Amino acid sequence: MTRVLLISIALLLSACSSIQAPPSAPDASLQGKLDNDWQFTGKAGIRQGNSADSANIDWHQQGQAYEVRLSGPLGQGGAVISGDSRAVEMQVSGEDETFRGATPEEVMYQALGWYLPVSQARYWVQGLPDPTLPSTPLADARGFEQLGWRVEIQRLSEVSPELTLPGRLEFSYQDLRLRLVIREWQP
Repeated sequence: MTRVLLISIALLLSACSSIQAPPSAPDASLQGKLDNDWQFTGKAGIRQGNSADSANIDWHQQGQAYEVRLSGPLGQGGAVISGDSRAVEMQVSGEDETFRGATPEEVMYQALGWYLPVSQARYWVQGLPDPTLPSTPLADARGFEQLGWRVEIQRLSEVSPELTLPGRLEFSYQDLRLRLVIREWQP
């Protein structure tokens, strides 16, 4: 499960490789936009059925290039995914094989044989739906549904007086739940 968690989180987050000015926010509490150079640190947890696991995240973004480092509890294991708009590469700690592809979805499929809708994550991590696809706002919480996934903003963080971004999000699809807690945004 740890390997699946690390790969899933790395690929979900790596899809945010080219965050641009966000479309209209579904919630007026979100404000501002991220520039092309930023980073965040946090923690992610995945739960499916009775299985659960977590990983620490350190994500650096510079223009189109990104590097996401994931590590398990107490620094155990981990994965590094890096890429840009042309190519993605992922190395899982303790494995000789490096996974390479043109998109995060391709790399995830190579590693696991299935994939998440990672291309939409570049909007979802900001608490926004992908503007190119239909979405439905949630009636009972901040967030939306898109591609069968429920994206819920559970907490906002004031990064600066002009910038408020999600501090805690949950992505869910059937019995799969991925929770992202962002400890610190550095725009």
